[in-house]
Amino acid sequence: MKNKVEKTLMRTKLGEGGRVIIPLAFRQNLHLAVGDEVILQMDSNSINITTPYQALQKLQAKVRNNLQSINQNISLVDELVSIRRSEDE
Repeated sequence: MKNKVEKTLMRTKLGEGGRVIIPLAFRQNLHLAVGDEVILQMDSNSINITTPYQALQKLQAKVRNNLQSINQNISLVDELVSIRRSEDE
């Protein structure tokens, strides 16, 4: 079971070169260390920061939900093999 973390707001300042310091509590919660890669996403008037792992987890959940709503018997592996075979013909 995943740990639920309450939404937290913190203020920080924009530094030289557009640098933003991510508070320690946030870095610890996301298991971030110096040099780790993060993904920035701009939505309307906000910027979201996530890790590649979390982005992958979110995408996999969306694919899973879409497949369940379409047809539970679809095998992505079989679909990919079928597409590759038709490309070879």
